[in-house]
Amino acid sequence: MLEPNNPKISVEELMAKIRSEVQRRQAAGPALPEAAPKPHPFAAALDRAREKHDGSPRVPKPLRRLLRHRGGFETELLRVVTLLGEQVEALRSDNEMMRRDLASLKGQISLQKQAAPPPAEPVVNRDRSLDAFYLAFENEFRGTRTDVKDRLRGYLPILAAAAAGKPDRPILDLACGRGEWLELLKENGCTARGMDLNAAMIAICRELDLDATEADVLAHLRPLPADSYGAVTAFHLIEHLPLATLLELLAETWRVLQPGGVLIVETPNPDNVLVGACNFHMDPTHRSPLPNRLTAFLLRHTGFTDVQVLPLHPYGATHRVGNADSPLAQRFNDYFHGPQDYAVIGVKPPAVA
Repeated sequence: MLEPNNPKISVEELMAKIRSEVQRRQAAGPALPEAAPKPHPFAAALDRAREKHDGSPRVPKPLRRLLRHRGGFETELLRVVTLLGEQVEALRSDNEMMRRDLASLKGQISLQKQAAPPPAEPVVNRDRSLDAFYLAFENEFRGTRTDVKDRLRGYLPILAAAAAGKPDRPILDLACGRGEWLELLKENGCTARGMDLNAAMIAICRELDLDATEADVLAHLRPLPADSYGAVTAFHLIEHLPLATLLELLAETWRVLQPGGVLIVETPNPDNVLVGACNFHMDPTHRSPLPNRLTAFLLRHTGFTDVQVLPLHPYGATHRVGNADSPLAQRFNDYFHGPQDYAVIGVKPPAVA
């Protein structure tokens, strides 16, 4: 506390400092008030609508009814409804993302359940730390369940022609993933089961009551009886495998197929320049792209007959450039906007008597 008789204090100097500070603040002008929070556009539009409807408070009440601007009120009300509509559309656009996030959460939760029941067959001890990551990757880049099922629907007639999917000629799906193909087969009355090494994927299949097993593909195939399946399918699997594993996979597949059974493999098409140079490498677990001529040769080398290649999923017409009659434009479109995937189908020939 200051004492007025303290000889160390100069009252004149203190008053001079105070006067100097007052002059400085007066020269600087009044302090700016804090900005008021900006009202939500919906609230502001609603306030304008009320003002148009009720009239200005400065107008005497008896005259307000006569001075109401009905047209102005309706215009402001339309703005309010428009804002509401935009928010509804935003919620709808988030709906698909929420569904994908839910699927990813289910997979992650399954990994965290310490008391989960053991799988139907022994699984090799492996690091599952990337399972949830790869499920999220599939949810982001593979497409919705509806999209995937629509892309796979074209294989149903091939299975029907081979009489596959009956109880005595079941279908085995290798690397079944989220189970879209198993779900489609079930919807069409086919007997099918799948397997995948990813525990998060298998958790989703079990949520959908699909017959799916967590297992390594070769560990699952080796103990199976010979001639036990009417069809084996493998969608976007072979590009993940080294050559020796792929050759053994094809040999085991040929062994477990019944005579007349079919093998269907689908993989990215490197003949499409955009796929081979860029899109293929989006998946960090891919090894090397396989040209369709090589894949067809691998099936024939294993013993499959009637091997055919099906080009799949070309880019839409809006991506194509140039005149349709131009050979140069046609070649460019074939290289850059042609089929993004292909399938190779082979048949196990009937046994020789």
